[in-house]
Amino acid sequence: MLKSIVLGIFTLVLAGAVQVHGQDPVFSQFYNSAVYLNPALIGEEENMYLNFAHRSQWGSLDFPYTTTQVSLIIPYFSDKHVIPEGHIGGVGLSFYGDEAGQGSSLKTYGGNASFAYNIHLSNKSVNRLTFGMQLGFIHKNIDRDKLQWGEQYNPFIGFDNTVVPTEFDQLQNRTFLDITAGAFWRYFANSDQKNIRSMYAGFSAGHLNHPDESVLDGNLNRLPVLYKLHGGMIFALSQKASLSANFLSQLQDQVNQTNFGSFLSYQLPFDTRGQMSNLITRVGAWYRVQDAVIGSIEFLTNNLQFGFSYDWNVTSLRYNNRGTGSFEISMGYRFFKPAAPKVRY
Repeated sequence: MLKSIVLGIFTLVLAGAVQVHGQDPVFSQFYNSAVYLNPALIGEEENMYLNFAHRSQWGSLDFPYTTTQVSLIIPYFSDKHVIPEGHIGGVGLSFYGDEAGQGSSLKTYGGNASFAYNIHLSNKSVNRLTFGMQLGFIHKNIDRDKLQWGEQYNPFIGFDNTVVPTEFDQLQNRTFLDITAGAFWRYFANSDQKNIRSMYAGFSAGHLNHPDESVLDGNLNRLPVLYKLHGGMIFALSQKASLSANFLSQLQDQVNQTNFGSFLSYQLPFDTRGQMSNLITRVGAWYRVQDAVIGSIEFLTNNLQFGFSYDWNVTSLRYNNRGTGSFEISMGYRFFKPAAPKVRY
C-alpha cells in the first residue's frame, strides 16, 4: 500500500510539471552538481562523495558572470551487509557562490543541508524512489561603492563620484531562508534487457517559501518557485561502451529553459592501477533551446571524476560577446574501496 501511494504522489508531481524549464544560475554539467540540481539525488550515492564545479560565462566581457559550488554527500545505511537494500539514503552539505556585475558588485552566497530517503520498490533495489529535502540560507551582498547612478553624471565634467545618490542609503545586504524539495526515480533493467541499463526521472521545486531577496530597503521582491524536471536512459552498446540520453527542463516565473543531449561512454583499454583504475572517457553534445550548443568531455576512474564543457551561443547575443561562450569544469572524488566506476547518467 505504501508503495502504491508513493508512486501515485510521484506521478501527480510529474504530471503537473510537463512544461518545466530557469532563471537561477545553472550548470551545463548539471548531473555533476547533483545536490544543486535535486536534493533527492543524494540517495544515489553509495559512497562519500566530494564535488566541485565552476562556471564562467561570457569571458569576453570585462566582468564575466561566475558560479562556483562545492558539495559533500555522506550515504546512510541501515545495514551495510545488505546491499543495495541496506542503503536507505544520505545527507549532503553544499555551498555555492555567484558573482555578477562590474567588479563583482553583486554577490550571492548560499549554504544548504540536505537529506534524502530511499524507498526500495522491488528486490535488489531494481526499482527505487527517493525523496529529498533541503534547507539553507542565501546571502545577497551588493557593493554600493562600485555602482554608478544617472544623477552622478554632470553634463560639464562627466561622472562625479562626490554626488551621493538618493537610493544609496536604501541599499542593503540580505540573508534569507530557502527551502527545496525533490523526488527521484530509477529503474535498473534486468539481465534479459540487454540494450537498456537503466532509466530515471526526477523533479524538484526550489524557493518553496518564496523568500524576499530584495536588496532595496522597503521593497518586497519574493523569489518565484524554481521547478526542475530531469531524466534520461542509459543504453548498452557493448560490454565497455554505453550511450546515455538526458534532459533538464526548468521553469521559473514563466521563464523557460530546456537542455537535452547525450553522452557516449567508453572504458579505455589501459592497464592502470590504484585510483586511475578502470578509466572511462565520456564525450557529450547538448543543446540549450534557443540559447547555446554545448560540448563536453569527462573522465571517470574508481575514485576520480573530471569534466570540462564549453557553451557556444547560437543567438544574436554572440555578436555582442564576440563569439566567446562559457566554460565549465567539474571535479569529484569518491571515498571507497576499489570498484569499477558507475555511469549513472
